[in-house]
Amino acid sequence: MAATETYVQKLQHYCATQQIAQPQFQDYSDPRGIRTAWSSSVFVHGREYRAHLWRDYRYLEQSREEAAEVAWKALTAATPTTNGTTQGQYNYNRGYTTTR
Repeated sequence: MAATETYVQKLQHYCATQQIAQPQFQDYSDPRGIRTAWSSSVFVHGREYRAHLWRDYRYLEQSREEAAEVAWKALTAATPTTNGTTQGQYNYNRGYTTTR
């Protein structure tokens, strides 16, 4: 049985097929008393995508995987449509009112 592809691998493959620079990961630490929390981000095509959770150092790979997932989902959701705009843009054609 074949192993499933990780989001890091998916992101690397996406960058290779789009002919853009490979993703660069950055780890962040936040001292919290006697312990330190860690998180990661990934830079792809000049943009930073951050993991949502802070973790113990033992789980830093999971933080990198989460950052890669955020980036991969954002990049693959932004595919061009026929009218030249990208999907995922906000639609502001409905106004908010306070009438009842």
